[in-house]
Amino acid sequence: MGCCLALEMAQRGYSVDLIDLATEPMNGASLNNEGKLHLGFVYANDPTKETHRLMQQGALAFAGIIRKLTGAGPEALMSSQPFHYFVPLDSRLDMATLEEHFQAVDESTQDLARSTGDRYLGLEFDRYSRRNSAREHERLFSPGLTQGSFSTQERSVSPIAVAKILRRTVKACQNIRFIANTNVQAVDRVAQDGIDLVVTSNGATQTWRYSCVVNCLWDDKLRIDCTAGVDEPGPWLHRYKVVIHVPMPGVFDSDIPSASGVHGPYGDVVKFTDDLFSVSWYPRCMVEQSTQLDGRKLHDSIHKGLLPCTIKMLSSCLPAFSRQVINISHRRLIRDSLRELARYIPSMDRLMSAVDTSRLSGGVILAKGSSDIDDPHSLLHQRLDIGPAGYGPYITVNTGKYTMAPLFAVQTADMVAEVVNE
Repeated sequence: MGCCLALEMAQRGYSVDLIDLATEPMNGASLNNEGKLHLGFVYANDPTKETHRLMQQGALAFAGIIRKLTGAGPEALMSSQPFHYFVPLDSRLDMATLEEHFQAVDESTQDLARSTGDRYLGLEFDRYSRRNSAREHERLFSPGLTQGSFSTQERSVSPIAVAKILRRTVKACQNIRFIANTNVQAVDRVAQDGIDLVVTSNGATQTWRYSCVVNCLWDDKLRIDCTAGVDEPGPWLHRYKVVIHVPMPGVFDSDIPSASGVHGPYGDVVKFTDDLFSVSWYPRCMVEQSTQLDGRKLHDSIHKGLLPCTIKMLSSCLPAFSRQVINISHRRLIRDSLRELARYIPSMDRLMSAVDTSRLSGGVILAKGSSDIDDPHSLLHQRLDIGPAGYGPYITVNTGKYTMAPLFAVQTADMVAEVVNE
């Protein structure tokens, strides 16, 4: 979100400071996710029936905006194989209900593409989904555990490829000053000639004044909003989700599909063109969640580890022991996740041989809600109250989903321009 906004503003002729806690941008959830450009198939349990229309706006515009900002075409985003959606026997929704939703998503995607001229990843389709035949379904999924499945034209882009493109372009842009290793502590919305940002860098606390400040954080968004006197109504839920990266050279033409389970706490596997699979089995990979407003604390608690005191004591004296404990824990999570998802997708058994070469990454996800997706009434089943919100020279953005970042960057830039040019 921050990189896209900085590049959009820079292209309009503005000078931008892009501030990040890390040594380079896009190291959090925007790097560590499955990269799905949602058309809205997964939001079948949205009571408003509107989330898929918002997702489609972001998804259809995604590649075009990235090309405008960076010059990189859709092929550089290294998109995945198209997604199938399988329906387990204990799904919250039956096949008939899901088929009706998929048809509605298909029709509204076609309508939007015709009205805007945008093309999903530069591609054009007559249809975006269909129900799989019994033969096709049984080839891909376990018939004894699933009701049926759908094939779609929905894809993921590689978050790693997108991050490299945006980082490279930000670094080369003369209108952007990237300020690394800097922690934003607070925002002071001063009355007259700007807005103050309180930051800590190299152990020193400083105050910098700007004509406009945009909060593009996710894990620390709510805390910074509070310092600016912005109290967005909740409830809010921070979740830490892990993604498993499985390298499997030579299996791109195999029958392992890109697939997601609906509708409930299942998971997905994404097959990318570079022989890399992205896997997340929700019951194990959603490792922690919190209804507290400080997502950074959740992030730090995961990365520091919650090992028993005895193990922590030994780890401090024996770093090799610490690495061994962590590796055992990681391998167990990877192995169990692959095994449980392979119950529904038998061809995934081939990935078990790559457990030792697989790696984990993760990030904090922010969304409105107080309960997880296993609750059919959870607010997580919809994503409508997202996007930029302006408070004078302070703008805060709830990106909502990876899909929406480029489109929201353009909308936010319009808001910034209005503030700065008053």
